[in-house]
Amino acid sequence: MTTTITHARVFDGERPTGHTAVRLVAGRIDAVGDDTLLRPGDEHVDARGGTLLPGLIDAHVHLLPGAPRQALTFGVTTLLDMFSKPDTVREALAAAAGPGAADVRSSSVGATAPGGHPSLMYAPFPYVTGPQDAQRFVADRVAEGAAHLKVLYDDGSGGGPMPMPSLDVPTIAALTEAAHAAGLVVAAHVSTARAAVDLLPTGVDVLAHVPFDALSGPAIEAIAAAGVAVVSTLSIADGFPGNSLLADPVLVARLGPAWCAVLERQRQRWLPPQLPDFAAARVNARLLHGAGVPVLAGTDAPNPGTVPGASLHRELGHLVAAGCSPSAALTAATARTADVFGLADRGRIRPGLRADLVLVPGRPDEDIAATRQVTAVWKQGVRADLASYVGSADEQAGLAALRAQTEKVIAAVRDRLGIGM
Repeated sequence: MTTTITHARVFDGERPTGHTAVRLVAGRIDAVGDDTLLRPGDEHVDARGGTLLPGLIDAHVHLLPGAPRQALTFGVTTLLDMFSKPDTVREALAAAAGPGAADVRSSSVGATAPGGHPSLMYAPFPYVTGPQDAQRFVADRVAEGAAHLKVLYDDGSGGGPMPMPSLDVPTIAALTEAAHAAGLVVAAHVSTARAAVDLLPTGVDVLAHVPFDALSGPAIEAIAAAGVAVVSTLSIADGFPGNSLLADPVLVARLGPAWCAVLERQRQRWLPPQLPDFAAARVNARLLHGAGVPVLAGTDAPNPGTVPGASLHRELGHLVAAGCSPSAALTAATARTADVFGLADRGRIRPGLRADLVLVPGRPDEDIAATRQVTAVWKQGVRADLASYVGSADEQAGLAALRAQTEKVIAAVRDRLGIGM
């Protein structure tokens, strides 16, 4: 199928281009230019002055059944999964092979110490006991189809409900060496400034969260000098008092009643005695961006308060509120993430790349809120049905899995804290 979109503004992943039309042929971008690209027989889409963006990329998610389908309806055409179990990954990859779901790149199981984060959610799964396990662990993930490696460096001191075991720096260095030898990018879970700086000598490529406590000037300089990227995950704040996706009427209108009910229940969830300082995380994101560190847009969905697809629009808004320009926020969800994770076939609107596109009204490079009003989405040149997920069997399966996971975590926390049921 050949589709030509005319009367558009084209944001190519880094900047508005001045082009007004894009022609899609056989799943690829055939040409970018003016409205004379339209040929007889093409499916013609009149953008009516709206803006065409590259398909959005969420740089940090965890998979639920049906999540790739839900994400696509919000214009997220690629999901970078940062820890899911092999069965869930296989199901997501199978769905992603078709036109009706976002593409998925996964770490499969992440590397963590016995009993370490996120055991409360996902155990049982393979653990790493020391550097001697690194080669085998990485080989097993590659065999599962992993596209990158996730490592976890978190002892619970960053605001979690309780202390937990963590990998040490030499083990993460060994895992990183093995992953790089296998051609994998390494994303490291950290939650504190100290942890971020600790891991810089290991050679990890990505810090999977902006730290929740304040980064010092020397720490910012060290992160910039190391050449690592940082995933923002500011949307985690939406699961705590003072922030809520439910306060966003444009997104709520497309979530459907079932997910809205989940978000309402999550408002009543158990909270740690001391909330993370999300103001510090926002400042960190601004300072890192200002220092030239590649900041990537990621949500950590489906953390409480977040929803696959929808929360990436919240993340873009959080980045702008933190001090990034709307254009920089868009680049954080397109070209920049594609570059860091080696996705050379997407993230920009250029001839030869995948025809993954999002059409929104207005000028999101000037007003980031415009991304919320998704008009049309194409994955490899096929236009998505934006109403297909709500009320579907995929939605039911995803919510059932989320409910089971939540109940498992609550039971485990109660058991560890000695709280009676």
